[in-house]
Parts: sequence; structure tokens; C-alpha cells
Amino acid sequence: MRLSHQFRSRSVESTGSNSVVALRSPGGRASGPHARARARASVNSSGRLLAFLGSRSSAFTTTFAVACLTVGFGASACAGAADNLPPPPPPPPPPPAVVLPTASAPTAANEGASTTKPASEPTPAAPKPTLTEGTPSPDPTAPLPQVAIAAPVRDQVVASTKAAEFAVRLQVKNWQTEKGANHVHLILDNKPYKAIYDTKAPIKLSELTGGEALTDGYHVLVAFPSRSNHESVKTKGALAIVPFWIGKKDPVVAKSNPTTKPMLIYSRPKGDYAGAMADHLLVDFQLANTKLAEGKHHVRVTLDGDSLAAPLSANVTSFGTPLYADHLPGGTYTVKVELLDSDDKLVGGPWNTTTRTITVTVDRPAASATPASPADGAHHGH
Repeated sequence: MRLSHQFRSRSVESTGSNSVVALRSPGGRASGPHARARARASVNSSGRLLAFLGSRSSAFTTTFAVACLTVGFGASACAGAADNLPPPPPPPPPPPAVVLPTASAPTAANEGASTTKPASEPTPAAPKPTLTEGTPSPDPTAPLPQVAIAAPVRDQVVASTKAAEFAVRLQVKNWQTEKGANHVHLILDNKPYKAIYDTKAPIKLSELTGGEALTDGYHVLVAFPSRSNHESVKTKGALAIVPFWIGKKDPVVAKSNPTTKPMLIYSRPKGDYAGAMADHLLVDFQLANTKLAEGKHHVRVTLDGDSLAAPLSANVTSFGTPLYADHLPGGTYTVKVELLDSDDKLVGGPWNTTTRTITVTVDRPAASATPASPADGAHHGH
């Protein structure tokens, strides 16, 4: 084998692991001390390789290795030298690829799928408004409640100038009253009742007129006990009726004594209703000087309003049984009660036909529409 760069080996001295190499130029002379120092430094910087070469006795192998060191250990100067070096480290792995999501174009199958809401459950049918008989509250136990009107007395004449301030006094026995609980309904001339919770306190006549002025002539006071739910007590001795006069007495009317004839006395419903109370609305009345029976005297109740598809009507043939109006939509209603005979004709008397207006406020549409859930609320009638 020939050496590149025109170098030839002159001699090699080996001492242990260190070797001194003398190189000659093509002219046969040594390159001098500087050349020897550079050669020695090159050999020492590659201790492992020189140790390997020093263990060989072959002059050819050593000379070949020195020649390679002298030219800078270039792989291009000594073919095959890389076979004895450790393999280069593997290149670092490439960074993981980041795949960004791409929006796919809508197809005919899924176009609009993200904006279409699932079909909701069908709303249940609206409960129909009804007017039906209910179960009466049990009668009080003995001793039974007793109500009387102590002032004015029957056929008393009250001066016109003193009528507004005239004090009505009640006598109530066996009926404990309390605010928000049992009380007494006090009615003047078939007007809406006033709830009396303190039966010992005097009540002015002007408090019973509903804001109307008191007129001279014939007047009637009615009182009876009522439960906390405003259902009246209908036992014997519970109803008190007293006729009286303001200004002067009319002898013709006094002789006819209208309070001895059949009387239908309207009690409930009254005023404004909201929430749960509007869902179960009591229709209640008192009755004097007659009895109810099938085919004889009976009471017809008619409830009407714009929120109803048709008026609700019911006949009462047994006194003491209340009626209840259920599931009324919000709105204004008229409630009419009539005392009728066996031929469905009105029984004569100023109290025997009465019409009142009430208001129902609930979160429920009219009967012909789909209802919403009723909202809770308070009853404002008293």
C-alpha cells in the first residue's frame, strides 16, 4: 500500500504505550524538532488508538496509522478507518406532528342537524273547568254555635242623622273566633259580607255598605258563623236575621214582614282569588224559611266569564252541600245564585237572586288553550 502526501516511514521506536515516530521528507532528511513535537502531540491525543497500534509488531501497520494521524485522521485519507470507530449517535426523533381539526363541509345528510332541536313532549290537555258538589265540613259538636244580633233589635228605627255611626252589636256563643280562623259573616241588605273576628267589638253600619250611602227605609241584617275556609255553619240557631228601619217605618212593608218568607243568602265566592285558592273555589250560601228537595225548591248556581267556553251551572237540592269551582282560567267571572221552585221559576223576594263579580288570577290560559302550571298565590277575599 502506498501512503498519500508522499510520506514514507523511516523508523518507529516503541516503548510501552508511548511511541516516537521519526518522519522523513522525500529528500531523506528529518523534518526537525517542530515536526517531531507535532507528531508526538498527535499520537498522544489519540491514546487509545496508539495503544492499539503499539501492540502490533508490524511496521507496515504502524507506519500506516501514523500517516493517517499526520493528515488529520480524515476519513478521506484512509479508507476503511471508520470501521474501527464507534457508530455515530442516532439523530433525535422528529417532533410529533400536530394535526389541526378541519371543518368538513356540510352534507345533505347532516346539514342543519346541529341547529334542529329535538321535538318536545306534547303538553298535556288542559283540565276542564268544573262546578260540582263537594263534601261539607262536619257540623260542630254540641253545644252548637249560637249567633244573635243585639243591636239593632227587630223593627227598630234608627235616626237618619245617626245611621252611619250606629253600632251593630253581636252576641255569639259556642264559637271561638280568631283572626285568620273561625269568624262571623255579617251582611247588610244582601251586600258582600264583612268578616268579624272580634265579635265583642261594635261595628258601624257605614262599614257594611261597601261605600254606599245609607238610605231611609227598610233594611235587613244577617249574621252567621263561618269556618276558616269561609264555609258557613248551618246548624240550628246559627243564623240570625233582624229587619230594622232608618228614618221612619213603613207600615205596609212592616206588615208583610219579608224576612219571614224564603230567603237565599249569598256568602261565597267574594273578591279576588289567586293561585291554589283559585283552583278550588268555594260556592256557599245560607237559606232561611224554606227547605231544598228534588222537584221542589232548589238553588241554581251559574258561573260565567270570557275565559270559559260555556257557562258552568249546577243545581243544589240538599241544603248544606257546598259547590266548588275547579281549574278556572284567569279572568273575571260572574257568579249567580237563584232560588227556584219546582217549575224552575224564581221564588219571589229581594234576596233570592244575586249576582257577584269575582276575579281569578292564575298562570293558566283560557280553557280552550293549553294550560300552564298554576302558580302559587294567596287568596285576597275575606
